[in-house]
Parts: sequence; structure tokens; C-alpha cells
Amino acid sequence: MLRRAVPLLLLLHGAQSETAPPKADYSINSIVGPCRRAAGEQCGGVNGHGEVWEVDGPEASCCAEGHVCAYKTMYYSECVPMWRNESPARTQRTLEADTIGEVRSALDNFYLIINAQIVFFMQAGFAMLEVGIISPKNAKSILFKNLLDMCMVALTWWMWGFGLAGGGASGQILTEGSSFGDFGMGKGITEDGSGRAGGLDWLNSASFLHSLVFATTTTTIMSGGVAERMKVEVYIFLSVILSSFVYSTVVSWAWAGDGFLKEMGFVDFAGSCVVHLVGGCAALMGAILVGPRRNRFTDTGDVVSFKSTSLVLSSLGAMMLAFSWISFNGSSVLSTDHSNLELSAHAVTNTLLSLGGAGVTSVMFPALTNKGTYDLPLTINSMLGGLVAVTAPCAFIDNWNAILLGVMSSLLTMYSSYFVMMKLRVDDPLDAFSVHGACGIFGTIWTGLFARKDLLALVNHTKGAGLFYTGDPELFLAQLAGCGVVILLTTATIAGACISFHLALTALKAARGSDEIVVDDIGEEDGGLYGEDESAETDSVEEGNLNFFEKVMLSLRFSKDAEIVGADFIYHEGNAFELTKNQVIMYNQEKNAQDRIQRRRDAARRE
Repeated sequence: MLRRAVPLLLLLHGAQSETAPPKADYSINSIVGPCRRAAGEQCGGVNGHGEVWEVDGPEASCCAEGHVCAYKTMYYSECVPMWRNESPARTQRTLEADTIGEVRSALDNFYLIINAQIVFFMQAGFAMLEVGIISPKNAKSILFKNLLDMCMVALTWWMWGFGLAGGGASGQILTEGSSFGDFGMGKGITEDGSGRAGGLDWLNSASFLHSLVFATTTTTIMSGGVAERMKVEVYIFLSVILSSFVYSTVVSWAWAGDGFLKEMGFVDFAGSCVVHLVGGCAALMGAILVGPRRNRFTDTGDVVSFKSTSLVLSSLGAMMLAFSWISFNGSSVLSTDHSNLELSAHAVTNTLLSLGGAGVTSVMFPALTNKGTYDLPLTINSMLGGLVAVTAPCAFIDNWNAILLGVMSSLLTMYSSYFVMMKLRVDDPLDAFSVHGACGIFGTIWTGLFARKDLLALVNHTKGAGLFYTGDPELFLAQLAGCGVVILLTTATIAGACISFHLALTALKAARGSDEIVVDDIGEEDGGLYGEDESAETDSVEEGNLNFFEKVMLSLRFSKDAEIVGADFIYHEGNAFELTKNQVIMYNQEKNAQDRIQRRRDAARRE
């Protein structure tokens, strides 16, 4: 298909290959269709690759009666049947239109595939972001979980997730028997056994790849909320549930043509709600059920700060995510016709403007309110919050509106993080809910307030527009309903999955004849819920001492010793960041020098 596409494009611009026969030799001469050639030439000529297109025929009468010799590209022609009541010129134009359609289909596939690769790079960005924020003793564990959930999602999305998502999965074309497991492969094989795949296979394969990388993004968001204490097997189980059941269901409701949210008028261009709110709600529910990291909260209610591995890695991860977000939002037009590419460019422009507004706000606001200091993690999260918020309305709002959205989402990220940590007492190590959940809701609702009617029309949306422009609340109410449905579905499913895991573990314990809660394969939780009694002789917890949700929590999280020393030591043969003797000496020297400098500064201030 691509080999035909290049010469066709050259023909459309008036170019002609040096190896192609002169156009005059291929002209359509009459209804009977003799392709007049010089004596001795083969009927149909020779294409640009030296291959004979048609068999030999009598001179000046290559095609049978009722057929014409018509161009398919500038390289070759072939005898084709005349359509009833059509002239030879009309037949030629029809063939050219068909070929242009093939080229457009190929370009659409290429567009989806290349953007899927760029969006897939977000996995590296999330990995660097997470491993930079969490404790060094769990760095390997975070990377391992991110790699493993990527593999599991690929398999489960192929087996059933893509089928459940239906037409909402990046424009999947649905045919009988093509929506489960093989995603339509084999449906376009020719009867003659040549093995040439039909157009349906090409399109659905590209749609599968594009929708898959969106599904993996949803799952990885959850990882940040449960980092450093959830068991690997629990996380993988939740990843499968989230990506191939929850996310695929939301996609079918919101993006498929017959989805009930879509029919209600709900709009989410690239996934503030469909992708990020799903992941953010899963992260919040997982963080609640698995409990906070050990020693995160003191008895007096203070929050203990943990040392991060490397803010350099986190910054690198944020830059990777910003780069991939361009394709994440821009490719959601799904095709390459002129109007869609213009809409894509507009969406990408708004994406970067929102990023800029959020980032600048994260620097200016704390500088004005916190003694002029700068907070790099806060800036990273604010930038990501701006990207999340603009993902839903990026194609439908004005440029100035995108900047304002970035400013507001930055403030929302800051205060949402404070509320979740200090008021709800939920330990969310990467502020996954604040960034993806709260900003996902905000961006979805923003669409209902400021989406322009003319831009919505480009995606065939006819049910309302931004409330501030039209005064019609239809779109705004649809956006609220969409957020509510996604929150209920995601939180209920993740909670049910965690409880189901606990019940299965309890049944396994009963089958083994044990009266203790087994929390992992290297040891059992001791001395109460968080093991405060360091001298306890027993390594188990009697069921009668805990309520149901505390039992669920113990089933989901590491053992006490595993959490203290870190998952890397227990499961990955040592920490990723081991210090040599000389490094320890140098660290102590650096620390002592910092203390001396700080004492001199304090003394200077007192004077």
C-alpha cells in the first residue's frame, strides 16, 4: 500500500518517474478499451520496479471488450471493467479516488502507530518520576512493577479489554467475531490464500496499539498512590482489573458512538476523565485500603517527610511525560484529514500553554507566600496537573483559556495535595489523586464551561457547548454526570477487588488450617497493625484483634520487616543505590560541612 502511495502523491503534484512509460501510451481510447502501444510492448506496461503488471496481448487491443486500460498509479495501468453509463474519463477518476482512499487509510494507520510509540514513552516518564520521589530502598520494586504491569496490560487488553472497549478504542471498526482476543486479525485474508490482509485488519491493528498505550497509562497512574507498601501480586491483580475491565468499560461508555455517556453529550477529547480520573480514583482508593507508609503520621498528627531517591530523576520523568503528552493529546483526532490535523495542532498548542501557566504559577505563588523559596516537587506536580486538566478541553477552548486553566489547575494541585494528606490523612506518595484525579475532574468540568460550539462541531458534537458561551447547561450537566459515573465505577471496583483478594487469601489460609493472617512469604506482621511492639515474640496477628478493613489492609501490604528494610532488599537481591565505604565517608563530610554553614548563617542572623 505504501509503495503505491508514494507514486500517487508524486502524480498528484505533476511529477512522473523516470522509469514510468509515457502517459500517452496509457490513454483510454474508446469504450472497447484498446490500450494502444508500440509493437512488441507488453499490455499494461512495466511498472517502476521492472515488474510486468499485465500479460501479453495483441497490439492495439490489450483489454477485452467492455474493459478499459486505466491508470492505478503513475507506474502502471490495468484493464478494468467499464461502469454502466460512465465514460472512460469518469472510470479513471473513480480509480484515482479509490487509490487516494487507500493512501489516506495508510497515513491514518501510520499516524496512530507513530503516536502510539511516543505515548508509550510515557511509561519511562512515569517510572523516572516515581523512582525519583520514593525512598531509595524501594527503587527496584517500583521499576519492576511498572515493567510488569506494562506486560500484563498488553496481554489482557489483547484478550478482552480491546473488545470490551468497542468502537471507543481509538476508532476500532467492529465486525462479527472481531472484538475478542484476535482483534479482527484474519478477517481480511483473501480466499485465494495469498495472505494479503484487508483494510479492516490494518485499521484495527493500529487502533489496538493506540488504545493499548492509553490503557497502560491509566494503570501506571495507580502505581504512585500505593507505592512502597503494596504487594506486587496485589498491584498486578488490580492493574488487570483496572485496565481491562474498568478502563475499557469507561471507554465504551464515553468514546464509543453508542456509549450512554456519549449519547448524553459527554465530551472528553483525550482523557482527563476517561484516562486520568480513572487512574487517580484507583490510586486514592488503593492508598486508603492499603494504609499509609509506616511512620508517615505521628501520634500528634504531624506528617513525617521521607527522603526521596533523586529529584533529578523526577525532573527527567516530568520532561519525558510533557514530551509524550503532545502525542497523547494531539493524536486523539485519530485521523489525518485537513480539519483533524488543524484541530490536533490547536490541541497541542493549548496543551503546552496550560503546561506553561501551571508551571509559572507553581513558582510564583509559593515564592510570594513562603519566604521566597522554590519547591521543585511542587512545580513538577503542578505542571503535570496542568497537563491533566487540559487533556479534556484542549481541542475546544481558546488559547487564553488554556493558560487560565493551567493557572487554576496548579492551585488546585497544591490545595488538593494538602487536603488529602492533612485532612483525609491518606498517604499518597506521588499525589496521584491530586494530579490526576482532582485535575481530571476539573478539566472535565472546565469543558462544560468553556468549550466552543464551532470547535465541538469539528468532532460532530451537537449537544450543547460551554455554559459561559451559550447559557445552555446541557454539556455542563453531562460533564458532571460523566465524572460521577467514573468515580463510582472505579472506586467501587477497586474496593471490591481488594476485598476479594483478602477473602481469597483468607480462604487459602483456612485451607492450610492456619489461624493467622499470612501477609507474605517471608514473615508475618507482628505486634499489632503496624507492629509498634518491637519486642513482640509472636509474628502473627489473631483475627479477633482486628476489624475487617484492618484485615484487608494486612492482606494487601508488605510485612513489617519488608517495609522497614525496603522491597528491594527482600525481593530484588539488594538495594538499587548501595553506598560504598568511601561514599559514606564523603556523605558524612558533606553533612558536617552543611551543618557548619547553617550554624554560621544562624549566628549571622542573630547578630
